[in-house]
Amino acid sequence: MKRQKRLTKRERKAQDPTHRPGPHNHSEHIHCISCGRHLDQAEFSSTPPTATVITCDHGSRFPSCVSCMQHAEQLVMEHDKNGQPVKTAAAWH
Repeated sequence: MKRQKRLTKRERKAQDPTHRPGPHNHSEHIHCISCGRHLDQAEFSSTPPTATVITCDHGSRFPSCVSCMQHAEQLVMEHDKNGQPVKTAAAWH
């Protein structure tokens, strides 16, 4: 009797309808990198927007409150300069 073929982890994830591809699956749970406040997706498209996304030189995207944008830009500039991960604030709700 032959053993049934098992799916690999990658194949199981591909068949799972709730799985979203990519290394970071945080599309529903976003926090400002500067202050750590929880940001809803609607805040990015509201008029006027209360949240924005900052892109580093490497192409990574970092969410930020509009009110924290200057500090968040400094954090991303430091990341671009020294290559270390962005120093993000602890998340809170």
